[in-house]
Amino acid sequence: MDALKGIAIALISSLFIAILFAYIFRIPIPFGGYIGPFGELSSYNIGVFGVLKSIIFAWMFYGLFGGFIILPILGAVSGIIIGRTYQNSIKKNKMIVLWVTLVSAIPVFILSILDYIIGPW
Repeated sequence: MDALKGIAIALISSLFIAILFAYIFRIPIPFGGYIGPFGELSSYNIGVFGVLKSIIFAWMFYGLFGGFIILPILGAVSGIIIGRTYQNSIKKNKMIVLWVTLVSAIPVFILSILDYIIGPW
């Protein structure tokens, strides 16, 4: 059951983390460039709905090209490990949410700095 919680939380939280990255760092938008304060497109000039539309498009695009495989695996493994670690604790569900959210931020961060790792694309 902890694995299913981890999968669901990883998929949902990755979308919210991508929105957060669009406002505090940057996130690549397919066929559009980087959006964010450190990207080509400023998220403050586009407007909230423009940013949300772009982030949802990027989340679906990158998810279909492998993100929807990586995130459930990371979420399931994290959910199982944290569920066993906090097996008898009252805060078990809160800790699963916290750690799976942190783990799902890793692929979003790697995607946002990928041009520094492999070069411009």
